Amino acid sequence: MIANTLSRGLIVVAAFVAINSMAASHTGGMSGSDMMKHEMMDTNKDGMVSKEEYLAAMGKIFDMKAKEMKAKDGKMSNDEFRQFLRSIGGGQ
Repeated sequence: MIANTLSRGLIVVAAFVAINSMAASHTGGMSGSDMMKHEMMDTNKDGMVSKEEYLAAMGKIFDMKAKEMKAKDGKMSNDEFRQFLRSIGGGQ
């Protein structure tokens, strides 16, 4: 239940908060805030961002931050996840 609540919170927070710059090689040097732009998330260029497109962008941002934090196996501990939330403007 806590993980589900945190996941929903992450999605809501990320949707409304500009992401701090987090450059990563697998995104061509794009920052997280660049990836949160409508035109970047709309990968099929239909003028709409689907849930799948949004979640794919959020997954890339999560992966970038996990790599930056050197999270083991791409998984974040409670402390790392709280740090991640703070870095995108959410959490305490």
